[in-house]
Amino acid sequence: MAQNLITDYVYTFSPDNKPTKKVNTGETLIFKTLDCFSDQITSEDQLITAIDFTKANPATGPVYVEGAEPGDVLVVE
Repeated sequence: MAQNLITDYVYTFSPDNKPTKKVNTGETLIFKTLDCFSDQITSEDQLITAIDFTKANPATGPVYVEGAEPGDVLVVE
């Protein structure tokens, strides 16, 4: 399953983001996600000024699903 672990992140939503993985319909993927600050906060004592806000709100992916077309429904569990 390690080959289907997605750990690439984007920080903007854009059609220009290149897929990090291509998969076939029916394949199982595992997405490693980060919190809204990209796991930069590591203690309660850390100041908000120490955060790199260019790394805020990461999204894992994107993924290209072979055969999927606009309007198709993808199942996520």
